[in-house]
Amino acid sequence: MKKINLYITSLLLLALGACNNDFESEFDLSPDERANEAVQEFKKALTSSEYGWLTHYYPNPDKLGSVTYMLKFEETGTVSMNWDLYDYPDEAEYSVKMIDQPLLVFDTYSKFSKMTDPEIGEPGKGYGGELEFGFVRKSVDGDTLYLAERVDEDPMVLVKATAETASLLREYAKHSEHLERLNEKVVVPFYFNLSVEGWDAKVNMVYSGDKMIAFLSYVDVGVTMHELMPVNFTHEGFEFHHPLVLNGIAVRSFKYDASKNQFDVTDAGVSGAFKYEDVCPAHLEGMTDKLYGPKTFDAQAEVFSPKLFNLFEGLYPEAGFNYVTTDPYVVSWKPCTFQLVFKDYNALKITVDYVKLTEDVVKIDFTGYETEYSGPFVDLSYIESLMATEKGMAIKALITSDKGWTIVPIELKKYSSSYCLVSNEDPEMYMTFGLTYDED
Repeated sequence: MKKINLYITSLLLLALGACNNDFESEFDLSPDERANEAVQEFKKALTSSEYGWLTHYYPNPDKLGSVTYMLKFEETGTVSMNWDLYDYPDEAEYSVKMIDQPLLVFDTYSKFSKMTDPEIGEPGKGYGGELEFGFVRKSVDGDTLYLAERVDEDPMVLVKATAETASLLREYAKHSEHLERLNEKVVVPFYFNLSVEGWDAKVNMVYSGDKMIAFLSYVDVGVTMHELMPVNFTHEGFEFHHPLVLNGIAVRSFKYDASKNQFDVTDAGVSGAFKYEDVCPAHLEGMTDKLYGPKTFDAQAEVFSPKLFNLFEGLYPEAGFNYVTTDPYVVSWKPCTFQLVFKDYNALKITVDYVKLTEDVVKIDFTGYETEYSGPFVDLSYIESLMATEKGMAIKALITSDKGWTIVPIELKKYSSSYCLVSNEDPEMYMTFGLTYDED
């Protein structure tokens, strides 16, 4: 028994000796030294990538999509950067310091600071981003660094860049243009719908390039759903901020297929695609009253589908077509007008009434023409002669079609909304209106 007790005692002494060695190695540094060691380890990780880091940063995922940055941290305390919005390199000073935890701090103004600038974005708040990020952890291979905003604790993930990352970053804008439809050349129907095998419904997406956010509409188990979905772009296509789940099937990532002019789902085990279609899968209540009711005025469209632009182009022989403006607000001395404005800034004014067909479908009734005070359109007979041509009659028939126009919102705000009008006669004819002010 004494031998057993002696053996156990020996084991305990060895264990305590080992623990003491661990304690000594862990606590032989002062708190300041341990903090400095943590800071140096974090800075070493930041500067370890030869080509820098790529991050999809969401400054405010409740209201805004991501801006993608490429960041290269130097040991000298400078960080060079570029982003996906346009190709313009920039540089800032940064520091790594200990304030409760190791922090990365962007010290001087740069394109990254624009996420916090109170003079842009939301007045007084900017885009809601931050300039201080706490270190959370790094992946086992060191190729991914996980950070979090110091205040809101929203994540920022840095992924080690490669020699090709800088050139791939320039591909992002192409996919943004697809979704914004700013440089659309191919004639397609308006509705950009997602179909997925196993889903009972299609999801319509309208993208706001100003906010990098998508407005999703769909019907789920008989209930019309609308959701704001932040977006980030990749060199292959785009991703949702978080998965969209219907019937238990989640989708998030999409790759552009140029041969089919569509975005295919790339999530593992899921088959589906975003395609251009002529069917609106979900409608939004209240749009006619909000945008064409008694308290609305001054809407202007500058973005048109190729087919609609070609219809308007060439009507007026003196100048090319420029944009459309309309003011549905009725007062006793002035009728509603739908105006075709040309590049010499003369406007052909068609007087109309806006009639509510459904919650989101408005019909435009023709009531006549309004002459201008000067220029070629002072003469009513000249206006009527243009509108009596084959092109003029086609324009009038489309605008005043009995099927009306579907209102599809892009962004709805109290004093500055944007939306699309899509012809129900021909969904390949559509235009995007902005700067619609309302007092509701």
